[in-house]
Amino acid sequence: MRSGLFILPFLALLVVVVGAAVKSSYPGLAWIGSSSLVLAAALLVFWISLNIENFKKFLRRKGTKFGASSSLTVVLGLGIIVAVALLSSRARFNKSFDVTRSQTNTLSDQSLKIIAKVKESEEPLKVTAWFQDRGAKDNFKNLLSLYEMEGAELNVSWLDPRKQPTQAMADKLTSANTVIFRRGKLEARIATFTEEKLTNALVKVLKDKSKKIYFTRGHGEGELKAKSPLGYDFVVQELENNKYRAQTLMLLETGKVPADADLVVVAGPRYDLRKEEIAFLRQYLQGGGALLVMFDAVTRVDNLAAFTEEFGIKINNDLLLLPPNDPRALLLGQNNALVTEFDDFHSVTKDFAQQSASTLMMPNVRSLAKAEDNKQGMSVELVAKTSDSIVKVDNVTDKSDLGEITQDRVTAGKFAVIAVATGKTKAPKLAEAGTEKDKDEAKDVDNKALPTAEEKQVRMIVTGSSHFARNQGVQSAVEHRDMFVNMTNFLLKDEDFISLRPKDVKKSSIALTSSMSQLILLLICFCYPFVFMAAGVVTWLKRRAM
Repeated sequence: MRSGLFILPFLALLVVVVGAAVKSSYPGLAWIGSSSLVLAAALLVFWISLNIENFKKFLRRKGTKFGASSSLTVVLGLGIIVAVALLSSRARFNKSFDVTRSQTNTLSDQSLKIIAKVKESEEPLKVTAWFQDRGAKDNFKNLLSLYEMEGAELNVSWLDPRKQPTQAMADKLTSANTVIFRRGKLEARIATFTEEKLTNALVKVLKDKSKKIYFTRGHGEGELKAKSPLGYDFVVQELENNKYRAQTLMLLETGKVPADADLVVVAGPRYDLRKEEIAFLRQYLQGGGALLVMFDAVTRVDNLAAFTEEFGIKINNDLLLLPPNDPRALLLGQNNALVTEFDDFHSVTKDFAQQSASTLMMPNVRSLAKAEDNKQGMSVELVAKTSDSIVKVDNVTDKSDLGEITQDRVTAGKFAVIAVATGKTKAPKLAEAGTEKDKDEAKDVDNKALPTAEEKQVRMIVTGSSHFARNQGVQSAVEHRDMFVNMTNFLLKDEDFISLRPKDVKKSSIALTSSMSQLILLLICFCYPFVFMAAGVVTWLKRRAM
């Protein structure tokens, strides 16, 4: 072979490399990459045609045949590796391992449940991702990949408001970096790209109906939209994020619970409800309603307590405290109870039970128990209890009962503070006839009995404290918000959306000293290539000696 012609294959390789670099840097010049491949192929053909006789002689040699066999083995091996790589690139083969200390790259249980709902959805979920900033786009891509690796099938369109201004105006963008989720006529938008925001957006488009929650007023309850420590603004915002609508309710003004009520919340009343209001709540539950009642200690609400006892949950007139000699009493205040034991199987608390570090701090709390005389035939479960170091002071109905506390009124142990009652009650399908005579006439007319009663499901949750759900309690620990949302989701029969929130990101880093970094550089850049090259030279010398 003429040595001067060896420049042609290297020139072909250079053309391919330059073409690939131009194509990667300038996507608009993709034709250059294709042209470089054609030019490189032409150079190789030209080189081979000029040395065709020399190639024939070379191929007849024994060593060439042996080398061809070895080369074919290498090519087949590379083919197998490429095939495995292509197969493993499919989504169902993806497997990743999260090695971060706080499991930053692992989705929360709530997100996994939402992904399961996405899989079950019959309507496709479309995502329009508007991005002007490359960094924000990359962050969202990384986050979205976690959902896609878990099987979420999302139809994503990547758009730039600078390149598609007309469509950006049609989508009414208020931020250049905005992601819009759509399913049918439902829509949700996010401009902050975190797991919590993305999961909440999926919740909004997966829920077909916006359910309504009424908070009672007129008994000293905390203000619904107040940002003060005793208000409920934080949990109301969370309810709205979960596509629920919150509204206040004056029972004496309406004379009933509105027909569109999916849940009624009695949040820490300081004054008792009237018997007429209790009758309205009873009628609502007997129609298949749901009720959340949050009591507080040192508050006398006998009518409300008798009502919950009718449904199987007894409210004790006591106060749970931290022991005075407990170091936590100095830090947190003695008027607190730490809730650490959660039911492993109930949907309200099972996620808390799986998180052994989860603890609720309930101030001004009283204990609960199962009522012996359950008039409504409800099934009652005590799903959350305090730690066994809590002390209970009996016979506490107002502050005057705390003046002199004798030893016989104090008991140590663990006490229930959250109870769930479920069951079925009977409500008539249709309005009954006004008199017995009308009923008899109705039977004679169509020879049928009057409409029978229909069983409807009733759900009630009672807590011994309301302070954990107030603004001050939610700000002190995110678990308080999670517990409140879990309870409302259960009462609204949305158990699929119950779970704990994503973990906070904690800084995790690897420290490298100068000497360590130099050692790693030496091993990677010098030692490994030298060993590899030396092994190749030794192998070549052995084959040459054969």
